Amino acid sequence: MKNIKKLGYILAASVMTLTACTKDLDINRSPYNPTENDATPELLFPSGVAYSAAKIGGDLQLIGAFWSQHYTQNNSSNQYTGIDSYNLTISSYNGIWSNLMGGGMKDLVISKEKAEAAGQWHYYVASQIMLAFDNHVLVDLYGDLPVTEGLQGDKGVYSPKWDDGKTVNQLILTQLDNAISKVEDAKALKTMGAQDFVFEGDLDNWRKFAKTLKLKILMRDFATNTAAITTLLNSNDLLESDAKMTAFMDAVNKSNPLYESDRRSLNSFVNIRASKTLMSYLQKNNDPRIEDFYELTTEKDKPAIYAALRQGDYNAPTLDFPPGSTSRAKLGATDPVYFMSYAECEFLQAEAWARLNNAINAKTHYDLAVTEAFSRWGKSAASFINGGVYEFKAGTVDKMIEQIITQKWVAATRCQAWDSFYDQNRTGYPVMSSVDSDEPSYIPGQYTKSITSVLVGNEIPRRLPYPKVSSDNNANTPKAVAIYTKMWWHKQ
Repeated sequence: MKNIKKLGYILAASVMTLTACTKDLDINRSPYNPTENDATPELLFPSGVAYSAAKIGGDLQLIGAFWSQHYTQNNSSNQYTGIDSYNLTISSYNGIWSNLMGGGMKDLVISKEKAEAAGQWHYYVASQIMLAFDNHVLVDLYGDLPVTEGLQGDKGVYSPKWDDGKTVNQLILTQLDNAISKVEDAKALKTMGAQDFVFEGDLDNWRKFAKTLKLKILMRDFATNTAAITTLLNSNDLLESDAKMTAFMDAVNKSNPLYESDRRSLNSFVNIRASKTLMSYLQKNNDPRIEDFYELTTEKDKPAIYAALRQGDYNAPTLDFPPGSTSRAKLGATDPVYFMSYAECEFLQAEAWARLNNAINAKTHYDLAVTEAFSRWGKSAASFINGGVYEFKAGTVDKMIEQIITQKWVAATRCQAWDSFYDQNRTGYPVMSSVDSDEPSYIPGQYTKSITSVLVGNEIPRRLPYPKVSSDNNANTPKAVAIYTKMWWHKQ
């Protein structure tokens, strides 16, 4: 019960930043000068996981869903117009940084250090892996990260230097290897049980989570890491279940963070609507998951259907799109927050085998991935992958990857939209359309330029700006770069 109460406090605090959009969350801790406390790993570890879930499942899921063109802003409200028009600044969504760096990651660092000193290897393993995961999320979001010297304000490092993205990925791989090396020692100890919001103390699953995350990071530079990737593919020791947090209830401050902020805390509940980009793809292929992603329309005296807005078309006149004439996004109070899903793991393996030009293995893992992506919603993929519209077709490496990432993009809806945003930048799929989604020649599922984009040409977001809350406290924060600037691992 203590952990659930802590979860409620963390989610309540996070909602303040999500609904305020540009206001920093005051958690009474600077990421660069944190206050040491006497809490034990038994309290620090679940707190770190809960903080991580609050931001990854809240702000990041929201931004990712808009930038992956799963959702768009309603035309009769304006809560998320900044995201939809790509008009974010160094002051936007600083709560992601404050909560992860100053909240969750600091708790995980202290938990890891205390667990290591006390020989509590189960908490060491889980804390280290979760810390590595958070580092992965942030470095892919910002480009660089202060890992080597960061989160050490209690040791006198108040203005840590930032590491470049490639270095950060190597540091994450080291963190994961360190954790994996202690799994057998950890298994000899009493289980973490309910203190572990992710796997309920199952250390084999933590090891698989770590190895799957290694695979994901290594694939940021596939050519360089081919041997290590192949070893992981042949290890038979990757995720076979979801790495997710499920400890949510349909109660104030205890529900899924995006649901809590958008559906329970705002004075308008109609902001998040279906994007024509994804809906057109689902409708073209008669994909039954449309009912799990979107609600039917509620326009007065009109039949209930599935209908969407063009991406960023929030200035569309209500004469053309009256209230209730487009589908609202489906969100659930008890929706899990996914860190890595089993479907993602299978998609990663499918992509890796495709890059190795092994179409047989690519198909095997693709079929498993799509099957799991349907099964998550209680549906069968059999007719889609066995001779149907989603059947895997061997071909060039690029064509195989396009099939895999397109299905991964759909599967990320209401699950890991932030990761879909990373994937599009990494692979270029779905591709950018040369025409508007209302044009007859538009191919359903291709990205379109946001109607209200503030960026030049067909540029789309590639990152978040380095946050003001960091530059205000640390002169070593990198200088601002444009939101459309590609990172080293993005498709050039």
